[in-house]
Formats: sequence, C-alpha cells, structure tokens
Amino acid sequence: MKKVLIGAALGIFSSSMMVTMADEASDKAEKLERSGPGMVLGDPLWRTVASDNEPVLFILEEGKPLATGKLLFIPSEKFRITHPDLKMQYEDGKDFTWKPGTNLIELTPNSRIPFKTHAQMMPPKDSPNMFATVLHSEGRFFHDLQVQVSYWHKTDLWKDPYKQQPERLKRVLAKLRAKQPIKLVALGDSITQGFNASGFEPALAEPYQPCYPQLVANTLQKRFGSKVTLVNFGAAGAEAGWGIEMVPKVTAEKPDLVLLAFGMNDGGGYDKKMPKMRDDVIAANPEADIVMVSPMTMNPLFAGADGFVWKAKFLGELVKENMALADVTTPWIEVLKKKNFSDISGNNVNHPNDFGHRLYAHVILDLLPVTPISPEAKRSLKLTRLEH
Repeated sequence: MKKVLIGAALGIFSSSMMVTMADEASDKAEKLERSGPGMVLGDPLWRTVASDNEPVLFILEEGKPLATGKLLFIPSEKFRITHPDLKMQYEDGKDFTWKPGTNLIELTPNSRIPFKTHAQMMPPKDSPNMFATVLHSEGRFFHDLQVQVSYWHKTDLWKDPYKQQPERLKRVLAKLRAKQPIKLVALGDSITQGFNASGFEPALAEPYQPCYPQLVANTLQKRFGSKVTLVNFGAAGAEAGWGIEMVPKVTAEKPDLVLLAFGMNDGGGYDKKMPKMRDDVIAANPEADIVMVSPMTMNPLFAGADGFVWKAKFLGELVKENMALADVTTPWIEVLKKKNFSDISGNNVNHPNDFGHRLYAHVILDLLPVTPISPEAKRSLKLTRLEH
C-alpha cells in the first residue's frame, strides 16, 4: 500500500512537473515571439486600437519648463511607459503627467525618463555627432533615449489615406497557403541590412528586435505555417546601380519572393536604374514574385519629403504582373504629422528604429494576407484608390 501511495504521489508530482514545464516552454515561446530574433508581428497600427511599445524621445523645447513627448494617438485611458529595454516601468505622477484628451506627455521635474534639450538636438555647426543640422549617432545612442509607451486609443483611430494591393503576389501566396516552403531574398541598402534595429549587431540592445526582412520572414512563417528562409543582401550605402550588379547573386538563391528596397541613397539615374533592376530580376527569376519597397523619408529638419514621395509614385508605376508596391513612404509621412522624426528614427537622419522597422514589415505583410480577399473587398479597395 505504501508503495502504491508513493507511486501515485510520484505520478502526481511528475504530471504536475510536466504541466509546469509545458507552461514554462509556452511562456518562453511567447516571449521569443514578442522580442528577440524570433519576434513576430500582430496587426499593423492602422488596424488596431492598441499602440504597443510606441517610442518617444522627450525634448525640452526652448522657453519651456519641462520636457514633453507626443503620441501618435490620443489614449483612451491611462498607459504604461517603460525603459527602452522594456523592463523598468516609469510611474505616472512621479516620472510623467498626462492630461486626458491629449496626445502630449510631460515629464516631472525629477523624472527618471531621459530627455534632450532643443539645443542638444540642433547642435552648432561642426559639433561632434552632427549631420547637416541635427544630432546624429549610429549604434544604440537614440535607442537608449526612446522610452516605450503602450496604450489603448479606442476613440482615436488611424486615418488611412492609402490602401495596399493585396492578391498581386499570387504565386508566392499560393505556396504559402499550401504550407509549402519559400525563400525570401531582400536586396537593398542599410535599412534592409538592419540599421538601427535593436537586434542589429552594431546597435545591439534589448529587446533585440530583428530588422524588417527578418520580421517579415518570421511573421509569414508563423501566420501560414510554412518554412520561410531569408537571405538578406542589404548593404550600407548601397544604391540602385549596385543592386543591378547583385541580381546574379539573387538569382543564385532561387527565390520565390524578392524585395527590392532602394531610394535612400539614390540621386540621379534612379528612374533608369530601378526599371533595369526590375527587368533583370524578372528575366533571371521568371517564377519569383517581386515587391518594390519605397523608402522612409530623411529628417524633415534638413531634407524635404517631395523626392521620396516621387520615388514611391515612380515605383508604383513600375509594378507589373506578379509584382506589388510596398508603399512605406505614405504611412511614414502620416506618422510624422503627429510625432517627431527623432521618435521613430534610429539615427535621427535616415534609419528607422524598432518602430520604423515594424512599419516597413507591416506594409509588406499587408500584401500577403492569409485569407484570400473577397471580390467585394477588392472592388471596395479599387474604389478607395480611385477616390484618393
């Protein structure tokens, strides 16, 4: 009898331990999907009432007693502000104050939240860490200044000025929906390479978020249940002419989906080089679908957006069958109507931070819906585009 009881007790203990281990494994898997190299994305900011880990760099403007920061939406209730590493949480009343009905947050006199003065953000000519007229740094410098705000905005929704082009990438979508493995090849500049995502080695910092091509690969794999292999040919300083030279390397990978993301470093000749790159990729990879990715803008304090808007429009005109435009430019500019460039840039000049990389990824992922778009929805999208 004693042996039976001991055996039963061990069985209960063993089952309990297995459940605990399973729970721990589940928690660990969930954490890996929320941060780190395995991170996957949920809904984009234009289709949700939750803003999760929105970055804010607080600035003390000239003549003001306290530093302030702006949110993209007006919160519908109190919110959480955490350190950039997402571990330490700041306290309402002790570190910051917020007036309901506004998107403005103000720091307290003794706040633990970091900030910069207007003069520091616009340093004198020839100052260290300066580019054009603004404060600039690579690595994790800006990441460590940008606190993360998570909140609900149930009464303040995204004003969507642009509709994506779903169901254009029919061949790769068919493979994904059939749970077949695909290979994704990304060709672009430093943004595609990963600058200044927190998981990018030169900027390595918690929460170690990967760059946008990896976010796309991770999320596609999670959503569709297909194996998605990523080859990233992004390179710092790259422009479209270099991209043309890289087409043989892209072809050697036998891709199912190719991302072509140039424009940040390109001046003259863009209108000749991008069509050639497109045609060369199509000729060498007739079975691959292609996404033309338009770029974010540079800091508007020294560079206008007109050139980037033109590039987005031009890339859209290059789209053929089995191709689509991922227009990052439009939502990026829309975000800048509410927030400072220093909130969403990783170097305050021409690179996105984690938020910006998520924006890139969300725009691309919108082209690859898990569920086919209904004919009625397609007609609605066409009408919306005609109206705009």
